Amino acid sequence: MRVKYLLFFILMNTTFSEEKGASPADPGARTWSHIDGRKIKAGIVDANSLEVTLRAPNGRIGSISMKDLGKEDQNYVKKWLQNNAKPKSFGDPDRIIEITTLKGEMKYNKPVITVYPGKKIKLILRNNDDMHHNLAITKRGKGKDLKVAQEAWKLGAEGFAKHWIPDHPDLLFSTKMADPHSSATLYFTAPKKTGKYPYVCTLPGHAQVMRGTMIVSKEINPLSELTFTSFKGSWKKIPDWNKIEPTGTDHVPSGKFDLSCSKEKDNFGLVFRGNIEAPKSGDYIFTLSSDDGSRLLIDRKVVVDLDGIHGVTSKSGKVKLEKGLHHIEVQYFEASGGEELYVGWRLPGSKKETALSVNKGPSGGNSPSGQLLIVDDETRIYRNFIEGAGPRAIGVGYPGGINIAYDANNMRIALIWQGDFIDAKRHWNGRGQGFQPPSGQAIISGTPGVPFAVINSPKDPWPKTYLRKDNAQLPPLKDGYFFKGYQLSGKSRMPTFNYNFGQLKIIDKPTPKGEADSSEASLIRTITLTGEGKDNLYFRAAIGESIELVEENTFLINDFAAMNLKSDGKPVLRDMGGNKELLVPIKFINKSATITQTISWQ
Repeated sequence: MRVKYLLFFILMNTTFSEEKGASPADPGARTWSHIDGRKIKAGIVDANSLEVTLRAPNGRIGSISMKDLGKEDQNYVKKWLQNNAKPKSFGDPDRIIEITTLKGEMKYNKPVITVYPGKKIKLILRNNDDMHHNLAITKRGKGKDLKVAQEAWKLGAEGFAKHWIPDHPDLLFSTKMADPHSSATLYFTAPKKTGKYPYVCTLPGHAQVMRGTMIVSKEINPLSELTFTSFKGSWKKIPDWNKIEPTGTDHVPSGKFDLSCSKEKDNFGLVFRGNIEAPKSGDYIFTLSSDDGSRLLIDRKVVVDLDGIHGVTSKSGKVKLEKGLHHIEVQYFEASGGEELYVGWRLPGSKKETALSVNKGPSGGNSPSGQLLIVDDETRIYRNFIEGAGPRAIGVGYPGGINIAYDANNMRIALIWQGDFIDAKRHWNGRGQGFQPPSGQAIISGTPGVPFAVINSPKDPWPKTYLRKDNAQLPPLKDGYFFKGYQLSGKSRMPTFNYNFGQLKIIDKPTPKGEADSSEASLIRTITLTGEGKDNLYFRAAIGESIELVEENTFLINDFAAMNLKSDGKPVLRDMGGNKELLVPIKFINKSATITQTISWQ
């Protein structure tokens, strides 16, 4: 018998090699029988008509010939192949995603997955439950997953034969039904339009709780198959984890390095393992910031070592990576007191560091460990360095979970986002700690540069700068911008921004509508200009790689944001510098002009 088929012997003697990027446990494990009577618990990794590759609960991989399996196991593999067959024309997937069912809970282990538009995806549903399950992905829109599930329930006696997958116009992709402790694989190409696509188990009674969201975004999380193993103990430096009994292991729900995976507050350790996708070849810089010790490894080689007991300390390391998937591991331990873990990376040629952890930035030596600003019934203002909005940024967190960042240097709304407002820890002891990114999600970037300009025709380029006065004690320049502050009004104390453009007085009033994550979530921005009108004055409403007119005065921008414009001037869509630009000519009536701009998520 060839060495590769000594699966049962290898498993029993624990000499399996750990697969690169493998999970530490296979939730789809079942008991397999060799024809000589030996048995082992393992789950399928891959199979064909000649052999099957299995993964033991400890994560070790091995193969066995189909002819060495019992008849029941052979039939099981044949059915598995039917549920996991790859379409002939599909080719190699760009990304592999595993979703596990949680035993006895009727839930997926990943409530959110993120994919890049137009990429080929291999999605493996590993059913760890004693019940049958499937996974169906629907079109964007609130409640479409439940509509598909309700249609599935009407299948009645035909349900099992059809894998509880109905013929419904809102259904995009679906796995076949996965038997208990088995798996089903779905191959599909992600939609080109960004947004939130629900997924759901359509078996009767499952859809109310067994649901999730596939986010199609160009800002994709490079981490995949991220798992954690937790430990309990007291250490002064990172121990040999192989010599310590773990207290638990699972997939990381957030998909990022996250200390909340441990239930302990002191004297605990965490080891995260998964894959990270390098979008191009080159030198990558990884940063660790932790309290207490931490270590980062790429392809099992140490890149950053921040061991020992200490307060919040940061350290970076450089590694050359080829384009594609690489194994990543982060080890961490906490002794006592405050705990913190930040992991970030910088792509080749980029000055921007992106967080790979739930913690979105190192707090610095004397700062508190996390100062998320909570918005209750009253609008919250945060004036500081905000990433994407500049050094004179004014962050506004509205009740209901919609937020903006206003750039007072350029009189523009620089960012709009949903969810959490902002973490103030970076600037807790001053303003010199760098730029803080928003803490929420679904970030819409505003139009760069100044909002208004005088150009001879819509074909002329937009001015790069306009002179302005930063000192409020000095009068505005003749044709420059001059920020005059903001006023808070109403029960929720929402800000209205004021500035001059030359002799024109401009009032910019943003108002949120709906709750975050609802279909009504949007920002209504009313801009009023008063004074002597300027000839050939335009408002630049949007810039994007793609801007498409979808209905009268409503435009889809980068397949992510929708913008409706109301004014006395007809919007002009033009090509400029490789991008699309949306301009609005300003028409004054009785020395006044108004633009209403409604921005929403798609």
